[in-house]
Amino acid sequence: MSIVIYILKEYIFYINIFLVIIIILIEKRNPLYTLFWSTLLLLTPYLGFILYLFFGLKFRKRRTAEKYYKWKFSRSREIIDVSDRPDLFKWKQLISYLEVSSKNKLTSLNSLKLFTNGEDFFGTLKEDLKNAKKSILIEYYLFRYDGLGREIIQILEERANEGVEVKVIIDGSSSIDKKMLKSIRRFGGEVKRFFPWHFLFLKIAYLRVNYRDHRKITIIDDKYAYIGGFNVGDEYLGKGKIGNWRDTGVRIFGETALELKKEFYFSWGIVNKKVFDIEDSEYEYESEVITDLIQNRGKQGAYVQVVSSGPNYQYRTMRDNFMKIIMEAQNYIYIQSPYFVPDESILEALKLAATSGIKIRIMIPFKTDHIFLKWVNQYFAGELLEFGVEIYQYQNGFLHSKTIIADDEIASVGTANFDYRSFYQNFEVNINIYQKEIVTQLKGEFHKDMKFSKRLYESQYAKRGPWIKLKESVFRLLAPIL
Repeated sequence: MSIVIYILKEYIFYINIFLVIIIILIEKRNPLYTLFWSTLLLLTPYLGFILYLFFGLKFRKRRTAEKYYKWKFSRSREIIDVSDRPDLFKWKQLISYLEVSSKNKLTSLNSLKLFTNGEDFFGTLKEDLKNAKKSILIEYYLFRYDGLGREIIQILEERANEGVEVKVIIDGSSSIDKKMLKSIRRFGGEVKRFFPWHFLFLKIAYLRVNYRDHRKITIIDDKYAYIGGFNVGDEYLGKGKIGNWRDTGVRIFGETALELKKEFYFSWGIVNKKVFDIEDSEYEYESEVITDLIQNRGKQGAYVQVVSSGPNYQYRTMRDNFMKIIMEAQNYIYIQSPYFVPDESILEALKLAATSGIKIRIMIPFKTDHIFLKWVNQYFAGELLEFGVEIYQYQNGFLHSKTIIADDEIASVGTANFDYRSFYQNFEVNINIYQKEIVTQLKGEFHKDMKFSKRLYESQYAKRGPWIKLKESVFRLLAPIL
């Protein structure tokens, strides 16, 4: 260790110059990233070097993910099939783009149910898990071995003992109880960690290193699928230090479950270093879904399209999805995100939309779960105030909901935040919902949340003190790695 410290002291400047050259010549990323890391490494040698170790490019991980994305993209061009339904005409280009960029086709046979709190979401999820007959596929960023986590593990064990296939992926950046991993393997379940963090002496639960599996999905019997902002943990039931947890989740009964199954096996391929080619197939539960739709709504199924993204996708799919929604909106745009750290293109699109007369409302948490983010959120939100954008700070606990809705026609719900990490670094998954009934329901929930929020006015924001202005100005410089 002393030799390493000596080398760093004597040669840190030359090491950093070498890293800058690597960044410029090899990393094919946004020029903003290149400038950010080059400046940080040269002006703050020690801090820059340490931050780059944590947040900079991990070449092995990038190559691993690249292999599986190239396979996925090569197949995507085979399945372009956009519906000609009249009310989808405005979104036809977006639908085509997502089909080409990430092999996510539009599906129509779906029955959806929304959740805005953990008790209802996990209560329903546990019931569906208990009734699983064939398979349970689980992929989560966080999976705590606490009260909720133990309940779900117990259900998985019971189903595995009845012959149900159980596969679990958990992101490797957080601390995971080894007893939980042993428990899953003991009853015959397969569990994998996504890009585990190996340096135990530096392993801190809140570190947000690069290329994380930020997805949160469960697929049961190729029949039901769950997606949204909820991870597995007691805090998502409102039992943590942060208090009430406001999130959004969706239960899908329908053929979108097959699309999310493909996404799961895309991740399963990465962690196993093997391609799992899941072919398109007919949805075997069609009659059940139709019966459910008639009983509950009497209307046609919801048109749904999966939106997946990752650091090695050829396109910035999630960012482009949000961009297209913003640019095509004609009446209103509502956004909820716990981390509102947009890149320049999204920020300019929002300004352009607001200037064009589109009503834009953005809701962010007043209380955040990361020390810097309150001031970064506030900086970017404040920049939009002068364009007439309405900014709301949610007061009733922590807002973790990740949604964008527009014109009573489209909603995107899932795991992606409005930040650099979701746009460029993390593996994310959303669903685009093209059904007025569901979109207006989400709009209604937004209006309910406004009652628990305080609007931030431009005049009020202008009066903030010099200390707050300083924190905003300093912390916004970290936007590309937050």
